Amino acid sequence: MGKTGIMGGTFNPVHIAHIKMAEAAYRQAELDRVVFMPSKNPPHKKDIHIIPEKHRGAMVKLAVSGRPYFVYSDFEFKRKGITYSATTLELLHMQHPEEEYFFIMGGDSFFQIESWHMPGKIMEHATVIAASRNGAGMGQMEAYADKLRSKYNARIQLVKMPQMDISSSCIRKIILSGGDASMYLPEGVWEYIKNNRCYCPGNGQ
Repeated sequence: MGKTGIMGGTFNPVHIAHIKMAEAAYRQAELDRVVFMPSKNPPHKKDIHIIPEKHRGAMVKLAVSGRPYFVYSDFEFKRKGITYSATTLELLHMQHPEEEYFFIMGGDSFFQIESWHMPGKIMEHATVIAASRNGAGMGQMEAYADKLRSKYNARIQLVKMPQMDISSSCIRKIILSGGDASMYLPEGVWEYIKNNRCYCPGNGQ
C-alpha cells in the first residue's frame, strides 16, 4: 500500500506556490508521490474564465517534470459534468482500495471544506493535509482540525510552508496588463503561456 497525495485545482495557471505546497505535503507527510489532478468543471469557479484543458494540462506537465515523485493525471478531465472532489476520491478509492489517499489543500480552502459537496465523503476517503504558510494561523487551524475530527471522524494533518503571496488570479491580471509573470511560475510555464497566448484578450483557445 502506498501513500498518494492528491493535489487538485483548476491550475489556471499552475504556479510556484502550488509546487511548494505539494513539496511540503510530500516531505512532511512522508508521501510516496503527489498526483497533480486539474479540475474539469469546478462548481465554485463558474464565474471565472478557465482556459481549455489542453493548456492547463500541458502547463501542469511542465511544472512537475524533473520531479519523479510528482505525477500528472487527467483523471478529472476524462469525466463528464461537474467534478466534485468527494466523487473523485470515492472513485479513486474504489479503483485502488489498497492505496492510502491524502487530499492536499491550502489554509483558505481548509476552512471552507464544510461548504464543499459532501465534505464527509472527502474526509472518509482521504486524510486531509492542510498547509499553513509560515505557520500563520496554526492555532486556529488546529482548533478547526479538532472540530472536523470530532464531527466527521476525520484524519487531518497540518503542514507548514513558506509565506507566498501568489494566486492564479493575480498572475492572470499581470498577463492581461502585459506584465512579466515569470517569477511566479515553474520553469517552462511562462514560455508556454507566451507561446500559446494564454490569458490574452480575445484568445479563445
